[in-house]
Amino acid sequence: MPASLNQVSSSGLDLKPLWRDLVAAWRGMLEWPVLSWLWTKLAVRLWLPSGECVLSRNIHLAPIHDEKGARAARFEAVLLPESLLLRRDVSMPMLQSRDLMAALALEVQSLNPFDPGDVVWMHEAIPQDGRALKVHMLLTSRKLIEQHVAAVHPGLKALPPEVWVSRPDRLGFAMLAGFGEARRLRHAIAWRWVSALLVMLVLTLIVAMAVTPSVQLYLRTQQAHQAMTALYQKAAPVVIQRESLTRTTDLINGLAETMGKPMQPLQAVKRITDALPDDTYLWTLQIQGAKVNITGQTVNASVLMKQLDATPGMSNVTAPTPASKTPGAPREQFAIEFTLGPTAVVPVK
Repeated sequence: MPASLNQVSSSGLDLKPLWRDLVAAWRGMLEWPVLSWLWTKLAVRLWLPSGECVLSRNIHLAPIHDEKGARAARFEAVLLPESLLLRRDVSMPMLQSRDLMAALALEVQSLNPFDPGDVVWMHEAIPQDGRALKVHMLLTSRKLIEQHVAAVHPGLKALPPEVWVSRPDRLGFAMLAGFGEARRLRHAIAWRWVSALLVMLVLTLIVAMAVTPSVQLYLRTQQAHQAMTALYQKAAPVVIQRESLTRTTDLINGLAETMGKPMQPLQAVKRITDALPDDTYLWTLQIQGAKVNITGQTVNASVLMKQLDATPGMSNVTAPTPASKTPGAPREQFAIEFTLGPTAVVPVK
């Protein structure tokens, strides 16, 4: 019995009857046609006291008079004649299984006409009104059984047969434990395991068929994700270069737009005027975009070029022609070119 039932019993609540009822209900369900194939009924060749053999597929039902089927059965049982049986009906109160067996053991001692070590007995309990049990008891002798089998069925010495008895007022038979029933029970248990494994296999296949589309979709999603990740890793350097190129292009376009804007003449003239010293005179001033060309006179042309080159916003200061000075004149004549950047453009106040 499961440990949980033992724990509950130790706390004062006995669940053994409930467990027995559950087992009985389960066995009853296995008798349903839809589930009967799980609880296989192995064919048994039943030898009657008259020496005739019949076929039995269910110990609780009447046998079938099928000699051919009976001969093909793998298991054998012997039905004991009533002359070897001692039957007795007793009334018992509703008792727990352990207490009932103890009471019946005392009843067997009082009824037993055989040697105590030779007696074989069984019982069937039938509830009467919820408070009493009608117990049918059956006693016989193991030696009598062996003598009957050896005398009536001498060909059954190779394998010990099962020993069955008739059930009073009911169809079918009851089995006396402790003879040849173990072999058939082992086969039945093995068949139940095979049936259970087949059921589990069928259920597994059904579940697999049900989840296969979802699994396939998940695997495809994972493959697509892995492919996108691999593609992104391969394309990452190119993307970085493209982003860098885009930024550089934007900077170049912005610079080109800024450099390409027409210079405001008044602002350019004011900035150039502020950059020229007081001893410098201009003859010409030409502005083309950011390019500025000036000619004029100054005391020292090289000093003027250095001063313009040091002025913020003015760059690329060059002299297309060397400065010249007329003998006796106080100033040099110059021609200077430079670039006037956007930072050099300031609003005129």
